[in-house]
Amino acid sequence: MSFKIIVGKKLAAQHQSKSGLENKYASPDFIIQGDSDLHLIKEKGEVRAFVLGRIIGKRTELGMERVDLAHSDVKRLLCSQHIETCITMLEGRFIIVRFDKDGSFEIGCDRYGQMDLYYQKIEDGIVFATDLSMLPFRNSTVKYDPVSVAHSIYIYGFRPAKRHTIYSGVRRLGVGETVRWKDKKITFQQAPPTIIPTNNEYGQQELSKYSEILLSAVEQRSSSNGNVVFLSSGWDSTAILACLVKLHGATKVRAVIGRMNYSERSGYINPFEIDRAKKVADYFGVKLEVVEFDYVNRGPELAEYLQPFLRSHMFSGMSLFHWARLSEHLSKTSNGEALFAGEISDGVHNFGFSQFASILDHPDLGFREYADKMASYLFGPTFLKSMQDGKSQSDIVYNLFRQRAQDGIFDEVSNDPIGCRRQLFVSLFLRDRRVPLWSLNNTNIMTEEGRRRYSEEMEAEYINQPALEATPETMYSWYTHLYNSFHWQGGTVSTLPYIADEYGLEMNLPFYDSRLHEFLAATPESWGRGLELRPTKYPLKYMLEHCIDYPFHLQVGPHSYLYDIDPNFNHAGEFIYKSSFSPQIKETIRRRDYRELLTPGFFNCEYFDQIVDNYLAGREIVSERNDLSVLAFLSLTGWYGMK
Repeated sequence: MSFKIIVGKKLAAQHQSKSGLENKYASPDFIIQGDSDLHLIKEKGEVRAFVLGRIIGKRTELGMERVDLAHSDVKRLLCSQHIETCITMLEGRFIIVRFDKDGSFEIGCDRYGQMDLYYQKIEDGIVFATDLSMLPFRNSTVKYDPVSVAHSIYIYGFRPAKRHTIYSGVRRLGVGETVRWKDKKITFQQAPPTIIPTNNEYGQQELSKYSEILLSAVEQRSSSNGNVVFLSSGWDSTAILACLVKLHGATKVRAVIGRMNYSERSGYINPFEIDRAKKVADYFGVKLEVVEFDYVNRGPELAEYLQPFLRSHMFSGMSLFHWARLSEHLSKTSNGEALFAGEISDGVHNFGFSQFASILDHPDLGFREYADKMASYLFGPTFLKSMQDGKSQSDIVYNLFRQRAQDGIFDEVSNDPIGCRRQLFVSLFLRDRRVPLWSLNNTNIMTEEGRRRYSEEMEAEYINQPALEATPETMYSWYTHLYNSFHWQGGTVSTLPYIADEYGLEMNLPFYDSRLHEFLAATPESWGRGLELRPTKYPLKYMLEHCIDYPFHLQVGPHSYLYDIDPNFNHAGEFIYKSSFSPQIKETIRRRDYRELLTPGFFNCEYFDQIVDNYLAGREIVSERNDLSVLAFLSLTGWYGMK
């Protein structure tokens, strides 16, 4: 799906035929270009809107009505309401260009920014495009933004935060950000997020409501022609499977899973996941297709094939290769079925602390799940209040996590409420170890000046407003909102729908449903997010145990991977040192191309040279593995201006 807007008389004249796209709308001051996926809406013969992507629903007072682009209500809404209202009312993954009768137009993305819109200002004009390859910056000397590069290297997800790109002078529309062209001027507006306080009165009625919302979210994205689930055997994808079987029956559902083999020394790394997925599929009577992720013998050809696409969106990491293998398989076998995955659930339920990984080296999974709850508690209202009251340093749970950090450096607790809230937001979204007060001084990748600039810009851009406006009762809602600018638009999540697009498929993520997000924003600490005895993802697990047919008895034993029984096992280590990608990574990294990205004085370039020297010499050093893996992933994707 490709789309481009060139705004400004001089720019429009220069670039009107340079993208290979069809001109969909032209005026002396701007041109709109797109491919066949760009949907046109007219009223009385006049162009009123363009929509790229997919609309699946319209919010109503009673919940959500299932609609698509052909629905009369969608046309009526786009022709009569401003862009902010359209975005609030419509559910889906899309970009909208909406024209007013005075000739002005507005641009906006869906409420969560699931589709990226990049832009570059040039003198008195501006160019918007759905991928970086269509922007003019590529035709000149490419310069890099060190803050964005730092975030991509430092924070898991391998990608800049939402409004940023790694290229100087190139940005992305942020979550809730819209553009208006009027009187030959471009202005940007920021809609306030929907922030909902926690409701401590949640009870049995709300548990039933959650089940209704999730089942509806799956139903509105499903197809009577058939449905396919990316099955991981965890709670999220198997919950979607259970919903689909309830809605359509087993004959209209199938599942697909990847058997991962990164290296000869480790062999298959997800045997527990494969075994449980087979049992779950058998329980529901659905077909399970196992796709081989053979990275011992295959891999570089996939990276080479995907590289132009990945580079155009700054995608890197291991997960995207998994999504590509599954999508490649389904592109050959699908007959138009709806495709599903369980991503988003971890973040929206427990802010990512639901993978049995908060304390990985304990053999008991029950304790490891409770450790996830303890990690969630440290970002909840109770611990925030203890920070504000000056009592957090004596908190037993907090001290347990601090002690496990051994020689780690921690910041001092702020002496004012706004500062305490800022520290929790920073710890969750701008640190490589998600423990309150974990200091940026722990990282080796940036200099002191680099750390200062990274903190100042990222906090000003994303954190200061939430810190100022949040209360203990709205922290959960703000976390959910910020996830859209961080982890959910990173290389492990946003790559899912984009890679499905690349293979001609349409990915559905029912845990992205706005009704579900609003419901969970108000979920109290006592619903699996605090130190009470309810499990992580409490409302989801309650639903599976009490409201739908589900094999609860199968969710026992090791979670998925070899690290569930061997905490020393590491995915990235196998990928960069021993997989078929390793020679390709070494060939690129030996040229030290990464130095082009690393601004001297901002980055500790000597440290990166040191870890590369060790890698090329065959020395596998555990403390350097994560930083090295990021360079490895970036080398497979590359970047514009790379020599």
